[in-house]
This record gives sequence, structure tokens and C-alpha cells, in this order.
Amino acid sequence: MSAFYRDLIVGLRQLARRPVFSAAAIASLALGIGLNTTLFSVVNAVLLRHGPIARPDELVEIYTGLNKDYPQLTTSYPDYLDIVDQVDALSSVSAASYVRGILSSTDRPVLVAGEAVTANYFDLLGLPPALGRTFNADETRTAGSSPVIVLSQSLWRRQFGARPDVVGRTVRISGVAYTVIGVGPARFTGTIPGIPTEFWVPVTMVDQLQFSGVQATTDVDPGATRLERRGTRWLFVKGRLAPGRTVEEARAEIDALFARLRTQYPDTNDTATPNVAPASSIRFHPMLDGYVRAASAVLLVAVALVLIVACANVANLLLAQNAARRREFAVRVALGAGRARLIRQLVTEGLVLALIGGGVGVLIASWAGRLLSGLGSDILPIPIAFEFGLDGTVLAYALAVSVATSLLCSLAPAWSSSRPSLVPALKNAVDARRRFSLGDGLVVGQLALSLVLLVAGSLLTRSLFSARNTDIGFDPGPVASLSFNLQMNGYDTDRAVALRDRAVEALQALPGVVAVSTTTRLPLAPDINAEQVFVPGIHTKETGGAITDTAYVGADYFKAVGVPIVEGRAFTRADIATERRVAVVNETMARMYWPGRSAVGQRIYDDGLEGEPTEIVGVARDHKVRSVGEAPRPYLHLPTYKSRQIGLVVRTSTPAAAALPMLRQALWTLEPDILFTEDVTATEVAATTLAPTRIGALVLGAFGVLALVLAAVGLYGVIAHSVSRRTREVGIRMALGAPRGRVIRMIVWQGGRLAVIGIAIGAVGAALVAGVLDSLLYGVSGLDPIAYASAALLLLGVALAANLMPALTASRIDPARSLRAE
Repeated sequence: MSAFYRDLIVGLRQLARRPVFSAAAIASLALGIGLNTTLFSVVNAVLLRHGPIARPDELVEIYTGLNKDYPQLTTSYPDYLDIVDQVDALSSVSAASYVRGILSSTDRPVLVAGEAVTANYFDLLGLPPALGRTFNADETRTAGSSPVIVLSQSLWRRQFGARPDVVGRTVRISGVAYTVIGVGPARFTGTIPGIPTEFWVPVTMVDQLQFSGVQATTDVDPGATRLERRGTRWLFVKGRLAPGRTVEEARAEIDALFARLRTQYPDTNDTATPNVAPASSIRFHPMLDGYVRAASAVLLVAVALVLIVACANVANLLLAQNAARRREFAVRVALGAGRARLIRQLVTEGLVLALIGGGVGVLIASWAGRLLSGLGSDILPIPIAFEFGLDGTVLAYALAVSVATSLLCSLAPAWSSSRPSLVPALKNAVDARRRFSLGDGLVVGQLALSLVLLVAGSLLTRSLFSARNTDIGFDPGPVASLSFNLQMNGYDTDRAVALRDRAVEALQALPGVVAVSTTTRLPLAPDINAEQVFVPGIHTKETGGAITDTAYVGADYFKAVGVPIVEGRAFTRADIATERRVAVVNETMARMYWPGRSAVGQRIYDDGLEGEPTEIVGVARDHKVRSVGEAPRPYLHLPTYKSRQIGLVVRTSTPAAAALPMLRQALWTLEPDILFTEDVTATEVAATTLAPTRIGALVLGAFGVLALVLAAVGLYGVIAHSVSRRTREVGIRMALGAPRGRVIRMIVWQGGRLAVIGIAIGAVGAALVAGVLDSLLYGVSGLDPIAYASAALLLLGVALAANLMPALTASRIDPARSLRAE
């Protein structure tokens, strides 16, 4: 160890002697390590960090699937009770669902998100409350009978100032006074990362709040309340394995149970199948986890490429410095120092550089993590928040990356410099035997990796412009969407419908308003509503119907959105008032099921060709439904129904963004306590589908530019070092009459050929990785020539600039002075 300490001291002295070199190398490494650590802190928070749940390896997630398209949906309360009673492999089973409510306080009411849970929720997770108690069995038996609440730590601190006497006090949510019985565990914000839970109430109180989870329903579903309806699936279910039992045993028992339920309750469970998985394998949801992990992997690879470019940059700097120290190395070898000794010293110097750079990188990551933690998301109907702090895992990762970086950037230069040619080195002469040096190879690698990132960013940017220019089937500019749930204001259904009708009339009377209607979903909104549709002659009860995207809309909806009816008619107010079984389909659905004939007058069913049919009265022009880049898909419109969830769509003669304040104020005049769950323009709604592409273009483009800057610095360093070593050659050429232009061309060509080689290799690499981006591209091929050409031209331009400065310096060499210096 004493030898290692001596090497460290020597390394520190070397850095102190070369402050410019040290600053450049540390800055490159700090940037690369800082970016890697920042991104890993995000991945750690999103995918890796575990909460305070006890023995998570014993937990399983239980989902109910209805078909191959939706294999992991939620579970009904009656099915949950059967799992509790009949599955012996689980020692405990709990269920929960997300809800929202309006929290009344001294200031303006605010929207809060929470969970409706079964009595054993906290016991199953092994989480005792910080204060008070949790729920008991009596509080989860009768619907609406137990207005008690457990506050989260954040709501306790915000609403009650963290007062220890909070137990027994009341808090009013959505017009209901809840008695506080406890405060949740510290550091626990719910079971799904990033979705903070502000409170917990008994599952029996779910109908007093706005349900905000995943729900599936069947048409035949007897039962007076949500808790009694077996065909209404809305609960996320967790189980804890009994001692000595396995996931496979629990899965077998639940499979057998669901087989019995399909026989016993064919109207609600005929297609229901269970899906049981270890909770440790699920982060958010099985249908979402794959996308999150893939996106994380792509970003980690991208930022790793930046680090590799930074390492190559530092390696080139080390090569240049080692070349300047070749006389020192030759003296050491002549005095008996072995090659291993020289390599150890040089690698230790690289380690010192990397550790200092890593320390600065951790500071960068800490600042960036705080910045990212403050950014929210409105993509889901509930808030999303992550803490991207530096915990032990992230710091260990930063240390590992720093050590790996030290080896990556110093080993090759150390190996190359540890066997100097003694005679030329002792004479301080240049050994020019190699035409293509290690430094040249590192620069080529830097440029190739830079091109890969630049092409990826260029492809996504081109895709973004292509998507923005795509005809989505309607003009979103003058369309606004406003949604609110009057259940949270204590309204019953009749009062809510009356206010909805008054709201439509009030908005319609405003100046500049062209049309107003209601809808459960605006086109391109992130939520997806679907219904099972049976078409005579195509579907049967046995084969099942087609799961079709569906929106429930009011009169004037198509005028408000700007989608014309191409055949038949739209819905009328009489259709809505009398609840007629009519429908409007889009052109794609009409062509799919009734090719060569009119869809108007045709009939569809929602219960296996039994019961009352629904008549198609109109065909609407095709427009985008889920995403801008999608192929045409069937879309079904049905008349709106009575609900406390109100969704309004408004078309104005002015841009919707300018009209939104007026629209909000008009609704507040009718009900001052309305809290909007959505009040946006249709343009903003459509933009959410482009968010992954926009973020990818921004991030990969920024990484590409950063890598290119680092590569340009490396290229400049190699060429400048080459010029300094070729001073005598340049002096002789100019003494023999070589014009300055020829000298400039010679130097520029030296760097230009490296750029060309790097572009060629990078283009192949970009083509290989372009397939990963296909799912994010709209109207652009992964081999788009414009994207490749623009990235290559940018790289060539930067390379030319990096080459030109050393070339101009070489052209100003005084031949006589350079020859005397040699």
C-alpha cells in the first residue's frame, strides 16, 4: 500500500505541475461521470429503489385478465373476497384503488390523491403507522359507513403542521368530514413509485370520492354498489405468501378458483383469467414496465457513449502528456524501472484524475437531481413525483464508474507509453514510425460515437416535425377541453346532470364560442376507453367481440371538435334525452365491417348478439385516435350518459388558449368550488402523444452535441500535438518553398481523414441502433438519408474547425527558427 500511496502523491504532483491539462481532463470526466450519475439516479428512483415495505420477496401481485389484449387488469371486490377465503397459499391478501378528492382548507380547495384500501393493507405491507392506528375490519364492511382517514406524512405536515395531537381531529374531503385515526409510516408514499398517496380511507368509502384507477366493467353486473358488483373490476390486489408456500402454489390455487368462478358466475366471469406474479418483478404494471425499462436502457446507453467519448478525450490528453514525458520514461527505464512499474504509475495518475472528476461529477448529479425532482408530469390523471437524490446505491455507482473510467482512459496510454524507444527518447527526438497512432484511433472512435448520437437525435427531430405536419383529421387550435368531477363537490347524479346542461348553455352564450358539447375523451388524449362490440355475421358469443376504442359524446360534439359527418347524421339532443341506442362510427370501422355498403342503419351489439341492438345513424370522417403516427383504427361514438364526471369540449373563434380563462370563469360562476381535473387546449392534448419523441430528440440531440464538442476537442488536441511534433518537418517543407496553403491542406487532411473514417464507422453503428427508435418515429425511416447527411455535415464542419486552428498555427512557423530549435 505504501507504494500505492507514493504513486498517488506523484500523481497529484503531476496534476499540480500541469494545471491546464488537469483542468481540461477533470472537466471532461466530470461532465461524463456527472451525466451518468444523474441518469442512474433517475433509473434508481424509477426502477430500483425499494421503499420501506417488509419482506417484499414474499409479496405477489394478482391481476384479472379479460382477453389477450388486456391480460392484467384490476379485480372486483367479490372476487377479492373469494381469493381471501379460498386461497391457502396466501397468508394475507389486501386490495387498494386510487381515488381523488377536494380537500377543504382555509385557502382555496385543492385536489388530493389517495387510496381506498382494505383493513389489512398496512399489516400486509408490514408498515405500522407513525401515529395512531390503521383500519379495522368493522370499518371495511358497509359502503359509506366509516369516514375515517390515515394521513400521509406530507399531508400531515402540510395540513396540520406535524402536530402530534392530530389523531381525533377532522379533515373534510369532497364534502365528507373524516376523522383522523393515524398518520402513515415515514418514507412511505404508496406502493407504486412516483405516484404519491396523500391519504388512505377504508375501501367502503370509495363512492364518496372520485375513482381514479383502472376499471373494467361487464354489461350484466347485478349489485347495488361497487362493492357488490362482481363484474366491476377496480382493485389492485396484493398477497403475502404463507410460510413455506411458493408463487407457483399460489398461482395454481388462484387458477383453480377462477375456473370455479367462470362456471358459477358466467355473466361476469366467463372470460376472466388470473395473472399472478412476484411483486419484486413488477415496478409499475406488467403492461408498462417493459416500456420504462427499454427507455431507461436507451438513455443509459446514450449517456454511456458520452462517457466513452469523454474517456477517449482524456486518453488523448494523456497520450500527448506522456509523449512530452518520453525522456523521463526513458531515463526511468534506463535506470532499471520495469514496464509494470511505469504502467502502475500512469494508471494511478489516471485514477487520481478520475476520482477528482467523479467528485465534481457527483456535485453536478446532486444539483441536476434536485432540478429534475422539481419537474412534474400531467400525463396521468394523478400527480407523479420522484426524488432523484443521491443515496448509497447512486454513490456506489458513481465510485464504480470513476474507477472504471480511470482504467478506460489511462490503461491504453499507459501501455503505449511504457515502452519508449530509448535512443530517440533520450535525444528528445520524434519516433515517426507509426502512420496511424493510438490517438488517431481514439479520435475516430469519438467521432463515430458522436455520429451515432447525432443521427439518433436527428431522426427523432425529423420525426417530430413530420408528426407536427401530419393531418390528424381536425384542427385542434380553437378547441378546449375542461373536465371536473362533481362527485367531489357532493353532487348526486341528477344535480350533476342539471349543472352539466346549464354549463353547456352558459358556455354557448359566451362571445366567440362556436360550439359546446360533452365527451368522455378528447381525440389523442392519453386515456383509452374501449367497449366490446359484436357485429352480426362476424362475431359470436363464443368467439367474443372486438375491443373498440369508444367515446361517449353529446349533441354538437362533431361540430365542436371539427370532425364532419360524411354519411348519415350526428347525435341530437333527443337522442341524449331519451337514451336512444344509436351510434356514430368512423370511416375505418364502416369499411372494416360493412365493406362496399353503407354502415348507416346497420346494427351492433354489446352483449354477444343478445339484448337490444344499437343502430348506426352516422359515419364520421377518420381522425387520429390514440397517437399522431398510428394507422387508421376503428372508433365508436355513443350518446353521453348521466354521470357526475363532466367533460366539456368547446370550439371558439379565437385560439383556445386565449379563451380558456373566460371558459373557466363562466363555470366558476355556476359552481365556485369546481376543481378542474383537466383544462387544456386540444393542441396540448395532442402534444402529449409526441412527448416521448420530443424528449428523446432533446436528450439524444443534446448528448450528441456534447459528445461532438468533446470529440472536436480531442481532434484538436491530436492535430495540435502532431503539429508540435512535426515542427522540423514543416520548417523544412517551407524552407524548400512549400506554400502556406499546401501546409494548411496537409494538416487539415490529416484530421479530415480521421473525420471521414469516423463518419463511415458511425454511420454503420447508427444504422444498427436505428431499429431501437422505430417505435418513436413518425413518418421517418430509421435510415432516413436527410438525418444521416445532416449529422455527417455537422460533424464534418466541426472537424474542419478543429483542424483549421492547428493548421493555421503550422502555416505561420518560421522555418529558420524551427530548424535552429531542432
